This record gives sequence, structure tokens and C-alpha cells, in this order.
Amino acid sequence: MTTLIRKAIYTREDEDALVADGCEWNFHNEETKEHIHSLHPYPAKFIPQIPRRAIELWTEPGDIVYDPFNGCGTTILEASIAGRHGIGTDNNAVAILASRAKAALYSKTDLDALGRFATRIKGGLDFAASRPDLIPSNKNFHYWFDPAIIARLAALKGLILAENEPVRTLLLAVFSSIIVRVSYQDSDTRYSRILRKVAADEVDKAFGSRLTDTIARIPDAMVPGRVPVDVVQADARSVPFIADGSVSLIVTSPPYLNSYDYHKYHRQRLHWIGDEGSVEFARDREIGSHDEFTRHDATPEGYFEDMGACFAEWTRVLKKGGSCLIVVGDSIVSKQAVHVGDKFVDMLVEHGLSYKKRWIRTLHSTKRAFNVKNSRISHEHVLLLVKP
Repeated sequence: MTTLIRKAIYTREDEDALVADGCEWNFHNEETKEHIHSLHPYPAKFIPQIPRRAIELWTEPGDIVYDPFNGCGTTILEASIAGRHGIGTDNNAVAILASRAKAALYSKTDLDALGRFATRIKGGLDFAASRPDLIPSNKNFHYWFDPAIIARLAALKGLILAENEPVRTLLLAVFSSIIVRVSYQDSDTRYSRILRKVAADEVDKAFGSRLTDTIARIPDAMVPGRVPVDVVQADARSVPFIADGSVSLIVTSPPYLNSYDYHKYHRQRLHWIGDEGSVEFARDREIGSHDEFTRHDATPEGYFEDMGACFAEWTRVLKKGGSCLIVVGDSIVSKQAVHVGDKFVDMLVEHGLSYKKRWIRTLHSTKRAFNVKNSRISHEHVLLLVKP
């Protein structure tokens, strides 16, 4: 019986050569939290330099850039700053909220309103009216929070909802960003309960600090020539609202097979910011979830079937000569290595794209957007295909 060697990358290609070539996608010495990319935590988000470089290489001003797995909006913000029209889709309401907040075009009036809000809460939220009507009704919700924290968050949300757009969305995104920090959830990438003492004023401090930092970062992103974006909560397997042959570049990082449960890590945020159906929408449409593929005798076929439906849409929406750049990792399912990168190349070619080039990028040891202690992800495939 062959013993499985557990590692980050499995490929039929020359791994050493791909790693050497992949240095151009590492960006280890660059600032990865510029603009407002650090607004909201999100598992496994990729660094802005990846879509930025792809946009520079394979698009022109005015082109459409699409990210099917939009996450917290890194691609669409970079597209907007570069004068391209970004379209982002995601099934997770937290991702949609964070992306709309990051990519909005803020006027001086908006910045003034944000400044007034920050000043208003600077001394704490004791003045805020009680809003029990804003407390989520899910039966398991209270298991994750101290009652005083729940009351404080509801009062804060009440203040936020009184603001106008786009200020309201930005404040809600900041609100969402601190939820895990003031809850009993262990971390943004570990869904377990840890009882810890959190005083109500921790909500005030965490929100105020994040808001102040965000306000300071917004002007840097308001460069001349910014283009509005579209962010749509949708299943990437069906995006009929994107026209055939309209997209010049797809740049995305699909869900890694058997690595994360995005709806689970964000579940308390989904209860706070969305309607009660937002958890189910995200959960039922999630591709490659850890819960599904750790089951006994699980196989990866369902993941590749789901991704095949996505690939069909990518082929449809790409214009002739359009490029597709994918960042993805390999996996293990039922103690068997799954060569995701190799399989993606084969499938995309079957769907009508042409293989152009591939690399393996090495992740920075201290800048990974996941719990390093519980992960062996150290390298990722970078795959480039084009539509003939």
C-alpha cells in the first residue's frame, strides 16, 4: 500500500520549474493592505497584486473584468481603480456587503458623513437607543454571544441603519468585520466556541478603531478615472445577466476543495447583516465545502461537476481573445491526493479555452489569509487560459 505524502501541490508537470517561474506571482515584499483591501477579514482571499498584474497585462481601459468567486472584492476594486468595469458574483451576503463597501465611489460629502459618525461614537455607545428588534431570531444565535454584546451590537446597528447610502453600507461592512472578534467564535477560520470575557465597550473600541482606519484609507482609493462596479449575489454556475462575449478578463480564486466552509465561518455575520435566509443561500450553493468532502467515502467528482458548470459560463461570457487567470490549490479527499490544478486545465480546454501558461506561486509564510497552524497550504497554482 502506497503511503500518501501530504503536501500542498500535486502535479504531473515539472514542479520545481513551475515554482521557479512562479516567483513573478509571489509579491512577498509588497504592501498587500493598501487602499481599503483590509476592510473586512475573509478566508483565503488573494492579494491585490495578482488581479492588478493580470489587469495590466491582459486588458485595456474600459474592458470588463469578471470575478465569479468575488469574495471580499479584491478583483473588482483593482479593476475600478484601473479604469475597467468590474463584475463580481458571490453566494455569500458577507462577501457582497464587503465588496460593495470597498468598491463604492465616495464623495467628499460621504467622507464628511463618515467623519461625523466616527466623532459621534468616539466616547462610546452608551447613548445609543436599545434596539431589540434588530437582534437575530435564530435559535442557536445566543450560544455565540454574551447578552451584553448582543444588546450593544443591536444598538450600533440601529445607528448605522439611520445613515444614507453609500455610508450605510460602509458602516455595515465595518460592523460585520468586528463580529467574530466580540463573539465566542474562536477565529475567522476556526468555527469553535471559546468562552471569553468581552465587555460591551469592546464593541465600541473595535468598531471605532476599524472605522477610523478605514476612513483614513478611502481617499487613497479615490483616484481619477475610477469606474463603477457591479456586485451581484448569485450562484457562479449560472450568471445569465452577463452578456455573451462581453468579458475581457476573468481573474478569480475558486473555493479550494475540502478546505473551508465559508458560510460557517461567517454564519454569525450573516445573521447580523442579512435576512434569515442568507445562511441557507450561502450554505446550499457553496462549492467544495469542507463539511461535504470530509464525509466518509467522499469523492471529488461533485466538486468538478460544479466547477464544470462554472467553466461553461466562463467560456460563454469571455470575448474572443479574452483571458482567464485562476489561482487554486490542490487537495486531499478520502486520503487521496486530488490534482485540482491539472484537472482544471484539462476541463477548461474541454470547454473550449486554450491553455497558455501556468506557474506555482509560493505563499508568504506570515501573510496567509487563513489559520496557518491548521493548514498546509504553502503553494498555489496560477493557471492562464485564453478563448481562441
